[in-house]
Order: sequence, then structure tokens, then C-alpha cells
Amino acid sequence: MSENKKYLKPVLFYGGLWGLAEATLGYLLHFLPTGVAGIIMFPVAFYLMFNLYKSSGMQSGVLMAGCIAAGIKLTGLAIPLQSPISVINPAVSILLESLVIFAFVTSTANRERVYVKTFAMTIIHMGLLVLVQTLIFRPAEGLYLLPVLPLGGYILLSGIVGSLMMGTWLRHPVGALSLDSLRLSYLQPGLLILVAILLEAGTRLI
Repeated sequence: MSENKKYLKPVLFYGGLWGLAEATLGYLLHFLPTGVAGIIMFPVAFYLMFNLYKSSGMQSGVLMAGCIAAGIKLTGLAIPLQSPISVINPAVSILLESLVIFAFVTSTANRERVYVKTFAMTIIHMGLLVLVQTLIFRPAEGLYLLPVLPLGGYILLSGIVGSLMMGTWLRHPVGALSLDSLRLSYLQPGLLILVAILLEAGTRLI
């Protein structure tokens, strides 16, 4: 088995799992006050991508899995009457998450100063998202619409909550996922991605 094929299955699996989390937990969190979903879903994404990195040892797998999760989100463009920006905006957020986690995953693996590193990771993600929203997409709803002080407060709160969640888990990795006990074929990731796409479509039709 070539190295690329060896790593493709876990990348597909975790990418599908991320897409499934966005289509289920991410959807439900949007019923809570504005901003809660963003604070929670970044640590969820980090949890999945860190487990992918530990399972495969391949840092670039984080970027590939992010592309899969974003691709699942973008299937919402096929739903009639959907605003394209309302689909593209969260997909871009997923890609930015994967980019930031990619940059930090090896530094957090050594579990030194994890609270500082995860705080910085969260702040950078939020800053990039606001920058992209402001300069490129300008969605009808987005962080960039907040006044400067509330925006700064929200980003700071996200950094604190995110660092507490991710840093604590890195120090005490309860519930770490491992694919060692699974005999992964392409069937499991394929079904996972299919279910995630169907749920993504279903939630957008509700």
C-alpha cells in the first residue's frame, strides 16, 4: 500500500466526521444566542483534527480533511432558495479552521504551554474570519458587522473558552479517538460522508 493510500482513509474518515459534526451539532448550536456556535465548533474541529494528526502522523492531512468538511458544507449550494453566501461563509470558516490547526498541530502535540498556543490559535482563526468577511464575502450576518468593542470582547471570550476546552483536553485527553482498532475500508468513510451530505441538505430544507 502506498503512503498516499495509507493516509487517505483516515483523512476521509475524519473529514466526514467533521462534516457530520457541522451538520448536526453545528446546526443545533445555531439555535442558541449568536456566537455560541463559533465558540464551541472550533474546539470540536481541533479535537477531530488533532486525533487525525495523531492517527496518521501527517500534518497535511488536516488541510485535506478540512477541504472534505468544507466540501460537504458546500453541497448546500444545490438546495433551492439558499443564499450562496449563507453556504459559502461557513465553508470558508471551516477552511480557515483547518489552516490554523494545520499551523499549530505539531506545536500542541508536545503539550507544553498548550493554553497559550490554543488561545493564540483561536484568536488567529477569529481574526482571519473577520478579515475575510470584511474584505471578500460580506455576508448578511457575520462577526464583521459587530462594533469594535463587542467584536473584541467576543474574540477574547472565544480565545479564553477555546483555550480552556482545548488546553484541558490536551493535558487530559479523555475520549481520544483511535483508528487502530478499526479495519478501515473506503466503505466507512464513504458512508460517513454520504450521511453528512444528506444531513446537511436536510437541515437546510427545514
